[in-house]
Amino acid sequence: MTAIPLSRLFAVGRPDDTPVADGVTFARFRADVAANAARLKGCRRGLLVAADGYWGAVGLLALLHAGAEVAIPPNAQPGTLAALAGDGAVPVGDDLRPGGEATALDALDPATPLTFFTSGSTGEPKRVVRTLGMLEAEALATEAVLGPLAGPAARVHATVPHQHVYGLNFRLAWPLVSGRPFAAAMHELWETALAALDAGCVLVTSPAHLTRLAGIAPPPRRPALVLSAGAPLSEAAAREAAALFGTPVTEIFGSTETGAIAHRRRDAADPPWRPLPGTVIDRSPDGRLRVRAAHVEGGEHVGSDLVTVEEDGGFRFLGRADRVAKVEGKRVSLPEVEAHLRRSPLVADAAVLMREQLCAAVVPSAEGAARLSAIGAFRFGRLLRRELSATQEPAGLPRRWRFVPRLPDGALGKRRHADIAALFEETAVTRPTAPDVRAVRPLADGVELDLFIPGDLAQLEGHFPGMPIVPGVAQIDWAVAFANAHLGLGIEAAQAFQVKFRRVTVPDTQVTLALRHNPARRRLSFEYRCGDEPLSSGSIGVEGTAP
Repeated sequence: MTAIPLSRLFAVGRPDDTPVADGVTFARFRADVAANAARLKGCRRGLLVAADGYWGAVGLLALLHAGAEVAIPPNAQPGTLAALAGDGAVPVGDDLRPGGEATALDALDPATPLTFFTSGSTGEPKRVVRTLGMLEAEALATEAVLGPLAGPAARVHATVPHQHVYGLNFRLAWPLVSGRPFAAAMHELWETALAALDAGCVLVTSPAHLTRLAGIAPPPRRPALVLSAGAPLSEAAAREAAALFGTPVTEIFGSTETGAIAHRRRDAADPPWRPLPGTVIDRSPDGRLRVRAAHVEGGEHVGSDLVTVEEDGGFRFLGRADRVAKVEGKRVSLPEVEAHLRRSPLVADAAVLMREQLCAAVVPSAEGAARLSAIGAFRFGRLLRRELSATQEPAGLPRRWRFVPRLPDGALGKRRHADIAALFEETAVTRPTAPDVRAVRPLADGVELDLFIPGDLAQLEGHFPGMPIVPGVAQIDWAVAFANAHLGLGIEAAQAFQVKFRRVTVPDTQVTLALRHNPARRRLSFEYRCGDEPLSSGSIGVEGTAP
């Protein structure tokens, strides 16, 4: 099918029965855009917040045909939308409605601006203005490279939203320009995504999804093309995805400022990136990636990625030169997270860095220090995460915290990354694996211990993100260890055990562990309780005790 630029999509048109999305024809699509454009006349600036792919496409083109400025918010968090709506911008999404009879729509000006937001290095979301013409050029370059791989009628599915440049281009703009149908729904879970795939379709996804394929069976209908963008895909994840889908992953590289500029097919170990048609890549004098392309503002952009450029035009990345980290494929501005933390009345100062996880070192204010003392480090960190969640997506919420009286500074007061990192390295190898014993009381048939479970317990890692719970296996291990230490039982490992969990056990809590040994039954019984409330209980077989 002939490619048509978005600015002339309705002026040129397609046959009325051309499929657009989920049974919606081109005639219906044109009518929906026209009706909503008429309703939005007079809107000065619209925030495109529609989550559904089809209504996202309708809202985008309706706003453009209504003559409104279009802004794509970085996320739909309440605090973010409230900040962006402060200058009179109108959210457009839930209010979109089906149209009546199809009406004619004129061509759009390719110079019409589109505003995106991305994580910058100043502590505030960076506003990036691109144009409709740039989006068109990006979609046409995408079609030149990926069109032959996808096939002319391949339906486009996605596990990513269209609220960023990658999702907007590959989920909506490229299908509309090339005449391919697309699925309106965005699938967050593999179970629903794989069930919806068509044979020979296109799957637009990300490393955040492709690194979570363990245990998933191959889909009954395999895609012809799997796309990934947002962060580099590891070799192990690329191999696993290729085996599952039956085709190598094609990675896309770009940014909010440049759009898509390069691609690589993961059919070999660490292949170089190749520029898209119309894009020229070289290095700036300080080694950073320099992009020259028609769909880049001003025709040229120097990014924050350090690269090497090969003789055949391919290039490879050496790392980033700024303080924007990639967390599960999301760009997270470390200064932005720091700025939001400092706005809290509980925080006097903060420093954020990326290690294996997003980490935050915080100096509590006087009010914060009082709260920290009252509720403990674990709950204080949870409290700050809740405050941050008003403006940050989950990727921008620190997982590890250190609360210190002051942040370390180097010469001339310059804060050094290594000094902040040392706050986390210092405890990385000494994270406790057992609770602190606060009191020990003998029982007629055993012993009772008051235990404090620290918030930085090693067993809490990954169990569970957002709501840490002490694992049951840790509770059993502790029962065995304390029974060996205080009752002299010599149990090597818990075997033939039974356990019942009544309530979850959380860190930064004092609990009581009662251990009772019954030699006749060769059983050790245990019970954890918080105050008078039972948390868990059970029994463990004890070998070698006389009946």
